[in-house]
Amino acid sequence: MKRLGRIIGILVFVGFVVSCTTFQLSGIQKSKATPSYQAVGQFEVTVVVHEFLGGPGGINLVNVTATRMDDKIFNAISREIDKFSGDAAVNITVEYQATFIDLLLNALTGSIYAPAHARVTGTVVKYQ
Repeated sequence: MKRLGRIIGILVFVGFVVSCTTFQLSGIQKSKATPSYQAVGQFEVTVVVHEFLGGPGGINLVNVTATRMDDKIFNAISREIDKFSGDAAVNITVEYQATFIDLLLNALTGSIYAPAHARVTGTVVKYQ
């Protein structure tokens, strides 16, 4: 019985170590008429958000700070557009994930602290 408990414990630990929660949206844009544009730069930024009362992958029903990620991603993209003196960003990809450390911190705090990361890539364009 002890041996079975030990094996289950090891399997849970290994599963925890190799797991991460990921959510990704790619190439989303909506417009009725897109003006012609020229690419002026590529960007890749990582945004860290410290959420509370939820899961770090956004998988909990009661994540009271879940929308904080949206604002941080929007602001990061806006900064990249300004950095390249562009007019817009296209072909944006957002990979939302919780690292092993994020999951561990969430588990140790009983889902009170739920850190998460988002990797944002895209192309900054200037309208012609």
